[in-house]
Amino acid sequence: GTRGSADGVGDAAELNGPVEVAISPDGSTLFVADLFNHKIRQVAVATGAVTTVAGSGTAGSADGVGDAAQFSHPATVAVSPDGSTLLVRTGNTTL
Repeated sequence: GTRGSADGVGDAAELNGPVEVAISPDGSTLFVADLFNHKIRQVAVATGAVTTVAGSGTAGSADGVGDAAQFSHPATVAVSPDGSTLLVRTGNTTL
């Protein structure tokens, strides 16, 4: 595939350095740490649709929802057992 940051379905979606994957407790969603895009992406298992959950695409460290959040090289992603919380460890060691 092509490196990039486009959301989409199947091979229309683009990632750039997917390094860690976590699955939702119900198995319906994969969460992907997209290292070089500085984003957290989700993949709907049933459809293959990829969307950005969080991250502006610019390296940084900022709390926020959706693209207001900033990560610097997110390297690890985990989902809480009840699916309510997504934890991300980044290259700037922010959690």
